[in-house]
Amino acid sequence: MPTTVDKIRRALEKRDGIAEDEMRVLADSYRTQVQEVNQRLDDAVMLLRKGLRSEAIQRVEMTPNALDAAADLEFPEWDEWNEILQFMGIPLPPKLNQDYVAQINEAIIESLPLDALLRRHRRLAIAKAPLAVRLRTLRQIARVDASNSVWQDDVEKWEKVRLSQIDKELKHALELEDSAHLYQLNQELTAGNWRVAPSSRLIDQCSFAAEAHVRQSQENELGVLAPQINAAFEQRDEAEARRLRSNWQAVRAKHKLSVPGHLESSVAAAMQWLEDLDRQAVMESERQQAVANLESKLQAHAPIDDVQKAYDQASRFGQPLPEELTHRVEELANQPAKQAKRKLILIGVGVAAVVLIAIVGVAMFLASSGKQTAQQETVDQMTQFISAEQYDAALDYYNSLLSTNPEVAQLPKMVAMQATAKKAVEKEATRQELFEKLIAQASNDDPALIDEILLPQLDELAASPGEQARVDDLRKRKDAYRAGEAMRQSDEMIGKVAELQRQFGELSRRGSSAANRQAIAQLLSSIVRLPNQFPLGSDAARAKQETLRSQVDSALKRMKDESMVAQQRDDAIDSLLNSRSLEVYSDRLRDYSTQSVSRTNFIEFRTVIDEEDHWFNVERTNAWLDALASKLDNGVTSSEASGLIESAEKIRALADPNPVLKAMPDFTQTMQEIVGRKVILDGAFGLISKHPLSRLVTLPIPDADSPSGTTSHLIYKTFAEQNADRMSRAGSIGVDVVSDPLGGVRNRAFQGPLPEVVEEPMRSISQVVDQKSKQAIGFDTKWEQTFLIQVSEVMKRKNLDGIIKEWLIYYLLDAATRGSEDLKQMIPLTMRMLARRSTVREQWHQSRPTNDDLNPELRKVIMAELNVAYRRFANPLSDYETVASQRIKWVGFLAKSAGGQIEYHLRGGTPEIDGTLYVVAAAREGDAETSFFPVGKLQQGHVQLTPNPVHQVPGRPLFLFPY
Repeated sequence: MPTTVDKIRRALEKRDGIAEDEMRVLADSYRTQVQEVNQRLDDAVMLLRKGLRSEAIQRVEMTPNALDAAADLEFPEWDEWNEILQFMGIPLPPKLNQDYVAQINEAIIESLPLDALLRRHRRLAIAKAPLAVRLRTLRQIARVDASNSVWQDDVEKWEKVRLSQIDKELKHALELEDSAHLYQLNQELTAGNWRVAPSSRLIDQCSFAAEAHVRQSQENELGVLAPQINAAFEQRDEAEARRLRSNWQAVRAKHKLSVPGHLESSVAAAMQWLEDLDRQAVMESERQQAVANLESKLQAHAPIDDVQKAYDQASRFGQPLPEELTHRVEELANQPAKQAKRKLILIGVGVAAVVLIAIVGVAMFLASSGKQTAQQETVDQMTQFISAEQYDAALDYYNSLLSTNPEVAQLPKMVAMQATAKKAVEKEATRQELFEKLIAQASNDDPALIDEILLPQLDELAASPGEQARVDDLRKRKDAYRAGEAMRQSDEMIGKVAELQRQFGELSRRGSSAANRQAIAQLLSSIVRLPNQFPLGSDAARAKQETLRSQVDSALKRMKDESMVAQQRDDAIDSLLNSRSLEVYSDRLRDYSTQSVSRTNFIEFRTVIDEEDHWFNVERTNAWLDALASKLDNGVTSSEASGLIESAEKIRALADPNPVLKAMPDFTQTMQEIVGRKVILDGAFGLISKHPLSRLVTLPIPDADSPSGTTSHLIYKTFAEQNADRMSRAGSIGVDVVSDPLGGVRNRAFQGPLPEVVEEPMRSISQVVDQKSKQAIGFDTKWEQTFLIQVSEVMKRKNLDGIIKEWLIYYLLDAATRGSEDLKQMIPLTMRMLARRSTVREQWHQSRPTNDDLNPELRKVIMAELNVAYRRFANPLSDYETVASQRIKWVGFLAKSAGGQIEYHLRGGTPEIDGTLYVVAAAREGDAETSFFPVGKLQQGHVQLTPNPVHQVPGRPLFLFPY
């Protein structure tokens, strides 16, 4: 069944337009679903904040899973859909609370064991999740599996990549004024779990931007809600007020900043009204529960004590109980008195009926009179306890009567006084319980967290000097904290005012430039925000702040008046700086060329506008770098190298001189070297495969005079196979043994039976030749390392004669160095020694004592140089990859100052990387269309223009290419 999101996306794909009625239904449905998901996320985050992580995760994972539902409600066409809804006048649905999603995901990650974390890590990698999400999981894995250093290394590598992403995201968020994203970036940077410490510049820039944008965003949102809340309060619209309070709290939770004092005070009355309603609702709920409990006790015919206790609980709220329940309780309480009364009536009737025992009756009467006197004394004693409010003593006295004189204890007046005492004791216990509960809620070791709202209620509940002292102690601690905090905030506020005063003095001396006015405006904003930052600041501190605010505001207005003439110029520069692309920059230049601002001559419009076509050759050069980078990622094949040579020449024809090609002076030569490797490879392996050694095996003949006990003779494999039977017989056997470098043979006699032949060197050469096809990709993309691996394998071969090993190594390294001039430069000693030993290798055919070791001196030289060379060629094209990873970036433009001097303007702040600044224009020499002309340098955050102004034409875009 299609979901709401599926229906929205289908509606957006319709070619014949979108019906408003259909879209309104979809928007309402989507709004309901988002509100439900956000509510569940809000509930879960509230549990997280209380430290109930397991409960929060359980709440989210209840069917339907809230995180899955949140993921289902996201779709890429969101912005397009919102534009359509605005056009149709349909209220926009709320956004998913991504901050809460991130908090819950973090909680889930922290609760997962290692196996589950690894599974999540793999799923995130497959889904190509954002690096920030994957990095949180990887950090958790590193904490859980702390003994495995691989995770620590991966975390450091990923953090370096993530920091570069944050830098770019920060600049983009600043351009879009995305306050939520700025805040998230700031939270991520200041989380304190970085192994690779972020730069202080990045943290300060992000923190300042996040605070400024988020605080302004919060003030805007709360400023809209405040009058709505007050309107609902004036109309006593409880439902609307509660909804708006939820929105207010959501804004506070989203931004996580203190509410400005003027906004908080503006809604204080409405918020207090809602809190009173909340307390009333809680008390009413408790009363209803108590009444229901009393009714259930009566229905179950519970003992009088249980009923009396339930009655007291239901009566403590100060509201009358239903008459029916009250009547039933009174009847139950009067049952003992009624029973006593019936007993007296029965006795009277008995006395009247039995006249014959009158004397006995008289005696009983006299005894009853004495008993009544004792009963009255008992009742009087109980009355004294009640009057003196000694309720515990009254209950003890009554309980003793139940065991010694139950008849008196059951008297209605005694039962009533016992109920009164019990009710008073229970009421006191309830008061004490409520007092302890509230004082526990109000108390905290940190005086800042003492809940002063509960103190008036505790004053009312306190019944003893000790309890009142506890309440007073809390109030004193809170007052002391507030006094200390007020002093601290006052001191800090005065110090901040002094610091801002100093900054204002420095800025005042810098003139009235746009940048300086902007800095003073930001300073003024900081001054205005001081009362919100220090709400407990003293009147003296606020007076200093107000004085400084007035000074700065006056100075700023004066500067604006003085800069009125240059305002158009500054606006034009700002507009040009905010151009998102060179096309937009060009369009704006054309617009300004027809406006009055052109008379300020800050840009040479006629010259610059005609150069637009040359700017796009920069983009073509960057596109070539993109293609080069993709080729270099997996190594460059000979066919790719040929294509890169051709494309590089095309780029050179477009723009020359070109800083990209200048950074790679040997690029064409290197690519040509790669192209020529196929011929070298085919020739070298063809020579090896056709050499006589490829068909020879070794016949080891026992020899007492040989150091190894045998002498090795080379014979053809075909001869050994054809004469295998004859060679196994006893007696003298003639064998064709290789006797010259061309593979010629000479028959020699040996005493049979002969030992089995060794499949060398034929086997080793066959295996080396086979590597040509098996390692085709390696030879194509990792030429040097692949050859060095083959040499290493040959050196380790057993039963392969040392001279033949040397012969095979020579031919492999000869081919490798002919295909790589860099490798040749890396192993000069090896190649010189191999060249000197050519006469030794020419004797490869001679019979000699069996020995598979290389010449020790040669082996030492080879091992020393090849180990270094192998590491060096792990990435032979790393220099080109470095260049390919860079881009020629449009960073700003040149302009002419009001004083007629050439100045520069940078887009999005000063780039962090060092490099050369260029302008592009028509080539003055050669056949290229465009030339890059260096006009300055960017080094350690400072721009320095060259003193030669020939190419520094106002309006020309500035391009940066890293060193």
